[in-house]
Amino acid sequence: MSRFAVREAVESDAEGIARAHTDSWQTSYRGILPDTVLDRIDVGQRAETRRRILRDKSIYQLVAYDVTHGDVVGFCDAGASRRHVPYAGEVYAIYMVQHAKRHGLGQAMFEHVQRWFTAREMTSMIVWVLENNHHARGFYEAMGGRVSTSLQSRVGGYPVTEVAYAWDRF
Repeated sequence: MSRFAVREAVESDAEGIARAHTDSWQTSYRGILPDTVLDRIDVGQRAETRRRILRDKSIYQLVAYDVTHGDVVGFCDAGASRRHVPYAGEVYAIYMVQHAKRHGLGQAMFEHVQRWFTAREMTSMIVWVLENNHHARGFYEAMGGRVSTSLQSRVGGYPVTEVAYAWDRF
């Protein structure tokens, strides 16, 4: 039996998603973003934001969870592309807590998203990744994404470069 599984998110997942989101950022982005940005993340604020997001039915939302305890260990959000790009769909986020990485959850969520897009006749997609996030970039390359473009933006007031990975058809 597998230790983890994936299912669609529900409103009662808000706290668990907020904790997984915070934990993931504080481990995955350490050394990429300044500690001051990571250390000031407020789980309560993220939970409130997540409750609003979970009510938005235009977003496809998944959680990865520990089948033994039911704890949320990761999440994925996807929907229509938010930027002016020639791709129908966008993966907004895939985040996993450290101990849940390398168990196939990211790939499972990614494949769920592709099927969801296909069912809606959205056969191209894009995802934006911080340029220095080599782990995430390797994941999207392994999933068949190709670098499309980049742009300058800010995270917590800190300047970053975002790189787009694109899938023209799947």
